[in-house]
Amino acid sequence: MRSTKMAEPWVGRGLGPFGVAVLKPYSRTRFATDGSAVLKVYVGIDPEGRRRREATTVQRAALRGISVPTILATGCDEAGSWTVFRAVHGTPCSVATRKTTEDYIGHVVAVSGMLHRPTAGATPGPGWATRAGSSVSASQFLLDQFSARCRRMPWWAALREALPMIDAHPTVHLHGDLKPEHLLVDGEHLHVVDWEASACGPAVLDYTDVVFHLVRDLLYEDVAPTRIPVDLADRLPFCGPVLAWRLLLWLDRRRTQDIDLVTTHDIVRLTAEEQAVSAYQSLAAIVAHLRAAGVPR
Repeated sequence: MRSTKMAEPWVGRGLGPFGVAVLKPYSRTRFATDGSAVLKVYVGIDPEGRRRREATTVQRAALRGISVPTILATGCDEAGSWTVFRAVHGTPCSVATRKTTEDYIGHVVAVSGMLHRPTAGATPGPGWATRAGSSVSASQFLLDQFSARCRRMPWWAALREALPMIDAHPTVHLHGDLKPEHLLVDGEHLHVVDWEASACGPAVLDYTDVVFHLVRDLLYEDVAPTRIPVDLADRLPFCGPVLAWRLLLWLDRRRTQDIDLVTTHDIVRLTAEEQAVSAYQSLAAIVAHLRAAGVPR
C-alpha cells in the first residue's frame, strides 16, 4: 500500500490536511481544515496544461496589480495535476438582485482595466505565454476550441464567416472565466481567482463570457427571460459573432446530442445582431429553449 505521503505529495510539504472534495466538471477542490489553503486537482480536459497555465498566469497577474491567491505548491505526479493556493477571503459576487448584478459588472470593468492593457508581442492562444512565430488569428483560435464534429454542423460556415471581424481587435491578456464566484470582495479589496482558462485574445472574449454566464445561470435558477437585467450588461463591449461562439462552445461540451438543438437560423441571428441588449434577449430565448429541452447547465 502506498503511504499517505506518496499518495498526497502536498503532505510532504507541510500542507493540509484537507477536507472532503467539492466536485466540479473540471476540478476537485478541497479546503484545508484550518481554512489556510485550497487544494485544486485538475481533471477532464487537458488537466496538466490547465495547471501550468494557471500557475504561470497568477504570477503575471499579480505584477499587474491584481490581487490573486499565492501558490504554495504545485505539481504533476501520482496524485494528478494539482496546485495548493493560500486561501483568500471575501464574499463572492452575486447576480441575485439587480443591485448585486450592477456591482458585479462594475467589478468586471475594474478588473478588465488592469487586464486588458495592450501587450506588445501578445498573440492569440491559451495562457499568457509568448508564442514566438505564431500566426494563428483570433478567429482561428476560437474555432480551434471546438471538437471535430462541429465542422460538420449546418451552422459551421455561418460562424466561420462571421468571426474574422474580431481579427482587427487588439490582442490583450484575458482571465477567461470572470464568473461572479471568481471575484471575491473583501471590504475595499477585490480578489480574482481561478485563472486556468486564461488566454490572449480580443478583450470582448472576457466580456462576452460574463454576459453568457449571467444569462444562462439566471435562466437555470428559474428567472424568467424577460426578468434578466441584460440592460446592465450594455456597459460591456459587444460582438454578436463571439456571443454565438460562446453559446456553441457551451453546447459542444455538454451531451453529444445537445448541440443539434441549435439551428443555423439561431446562429445567423446572433452573429448579425448589432445591438447588445437585443442580442442578449435573443440569447436568453435560445437558452430558455435549450433548458426546456433538458440541456444540463
